[in-house]
Amino acid sequence: MKNYSLILLFISLVIGISFLISVYGQDDISKTVTKKNANPIVYHLTSNDPWRASIVISDATNLKNLGYNVTILLSIEGVQVGVKNPHHFLNLDNVVANVTNFIKDGGKVVVCGVCLRVAGFEPNEIIDGAMIGTDEITPKLFTNATVVTY
Repeated sequence: MKNYSLILLFISLVIGISFLISVYGQDDISKTVTKKNANPIVYHLTSNDPWRASIVISDATNLKNLGYNVTILLSIEGVQVGVKNPHHFLNLDNVVANVTNFIKDGGKVVVCGVCLRVAGFEPNEIIDGAMIGTDEITPKLFTNATVVTY
């Protein structure tokens, strides 16, 4: 019985160590390939609330920095964080700066064109590097994407 317990313990250790090596032994290249092949992630921000917007920008930035294909889609009231000069009473200057930095660091931002016009802005008022969602861009954005809406 004692030998049986030792053999069972030995087999359990071998299996456990093999599992840890397979999970933690991945090199950076295999992790990157996995992320590059992952479905795109779209953060859909419909609000101009600074708290919600900050969470979206933080999450999107972190995932982008980990190598994921991340896009922020701004619609409805969320277009306010994608324009150079949002309505001053919303106090969005820091949020707009963070969106600008996200774009400068390689992030993608798409602004709903209809929502932009309804909010009283023109296409030339969006942040540099952001793009207006068109009939061609928006459907491609959602293809196989995981969408997180705030």
